[in-house]
Amino acid sequence: MRATARLNTLECAICSTIAYFDVFDFPVTLLETHRYLHGMRCGPTDILQAVSSGMLIERYLECDGEYFALRGRSALFEVRRVRQDLSQRQWKTARLLGRFLATLPNVRMVAMTGSLAAGNFAPGGDIDFLLITDAGTMWRTRALCRVLARLDDKLGKGLFCPNTFLSAAALRLPRKSLYDAQELSQMIPLFGLVEYEAVRRANAWTEEWLPNAAGPPSRDIACEPLSPGLKRCGEWLLDSAAGQAIENFEASRKIHRFNDTDHLKGAWTRSTRESHSMWDEMRLKIEKAWRDRVDAIASE
Repeated sequence: MRATARLNTLECAICSTIAYFDVFDFPVTLLETHRYLHGMRCGPTDILQAVSSGMLIERYLECDGEYFALRGRSALFEVRRVRQDLSQRQWKTARLLGRFLATLPNVRMVAMTGSLAAGNFAPGGDIDFLLITDAGTMWRTRALCRVLARLDDKLGKGLFCPNTFLSAAALRLPRKSLYDAQELSQMIPLFGLVEYEAVRRANAWTEEWLPNAAGPPSRDIACEPLSPGLKRCGEWLLDSAAGQAIENFEASRKIHRFNDTDHLKGAWTRSTRESHSMWDEMRLKIEKAWRDRVDAIASE
């Protein structure tokens, strides 16, 4: 969002940031606005001064003393408080699931992503995770996690959703967008802080979108594997011809299947088997909704 005769560059960045979170019905605090500010490096006091003077509050934003929302969206203040409470109730479950995932063979990092990481957990939501695996083990790890997620859907609470997998051999995301920058900057590492720092370094391009969002938003729920011994035993068993055969079979099966779909046609080849391409439909939908909001503000 470019500066206009009415708003300066910082004010436009603030509106753009709050408009993005509005897509998720999520009003933000001053500190959250600063951390995820679009395209500008500044301090929290700069944000405070910008919203305390000028026409932001008068014309474009609303504030209840704690949260900021777009004008006309004050109903979201109560939505945020309800979802914040729901999020806090899920922290214990998220940490337990994180310890379970950290116990799986060849998993080097577990990070919580999505709505719970943001504190925006809604009724009927699930707990999203991003995993980093050893090179040459991503596909079998993904297959195991998908089986476990289906079991949780049928026999458990349906909260378990490990949905993004990265190989240690390919930490740099091929797609560079605001959506991906937000997801990486918002994720909370539960296990594998060294690997977390590695994936952030590999995707330093996120600083172009969110220059203030360095480091994890929280380290309060870091966890360790339920059984390090069991993890080492599993890795020893899979560090074999049988383990490699499983990986080769699953990689070939999924690569072939993805190549035959309309959404990911041509995205998968044997030369990119370590990469986990990302489905674009959700990103496009979210970014369009954000741009529509920004355009509406600019036209006022």
